[in-house]
Amino acid sequence: MAAASNVENQATGETFESVSMDLLISELTKQRISIRDDISALIQESIGPLQRESVEGFQSRLTATETLAGENFEKVSAAENAIKTLQTQNASLLDRIEDLENRSRRANLRIVNVPEGSENGKDPVTFVAELLLEMTGTEVFDNPPTLERAHRSPGQKPADGRKPRPFVVCFHRFQEKERLLRWARQHEMKYKGNLVRIYQDLSATLSRKRSSYNGIKQSLYQKGIRFQLLYPARLRVTFNEETLVFNTPEEAKQFYDQRINV
Repeated sequence: MAAASNVENQATGETFESVSMDLLISELTKQRISIRDDISALIQESIGPLQRESVEGFQSRLTATETLAGENFEKVSAAENAIKTLQTQNASLLDRIEDLENRSRRANLRIVNVPEGSENGKDPVTFVAELLLEMTGTEVFDNPPTLERAHRSPGQKPADGRKPRPFVVCFHRFQEKERLLRWARQHEMKYKGNLVRIYQDLSATLSRKRSSYNGIKQSLYQKGIRFQLLYPARLRVTFNEETLVFNTPEEAKQFYDQRINV
């Protein structure tokens, strides 16, 4: 009987210990969950305002950036418009300056290919006036023309055998200058065996514009097409009894390719 009682007591003790361990584990688990929840809540409570502040700060900075970008875009657009206006005004002013410069040269001619040193001590005005009368005879002038100025183009005197500097001549009477220029276009002039050419004196810019037609002029000449370079820089072409005026070499070349060189 005593042995049976001991066995029963031992079994009861083991059951109690098992129940106590389960309760302990259950309680620890609850405590762990509770602690975890408390920590999570504490963390959320701590970082929540920071997150809201960060989002609000970001939104504020984004709004400020967008506002600044919009203002900069407006400023850039205004600057671009101002630049376009200034470019237009600048181009207009350059055209006016170019026109005024060429108007100031209306009474001027350039005489090309007169050998260096031909003046032989004479002042250029006297030399050129006598030279023009000598080359044209009495077909243009009865007496040496009245010149206001005459000089070689600025620059160093070229070496022997190099192209001489042209004379720039200003006529006192515009009509005399025009009469000589028309005559020179139709006649050949020589001085000391050199073929002398006479041209209207133009600014460097206008000279380049007129020279840009040289290629198409050569093509028209080879085809026997009548043409004339008009002032300031336009080309008049007569083809099949039709007269056309072109403002750029490109326009003239397009016409040549489509209507003539086919």
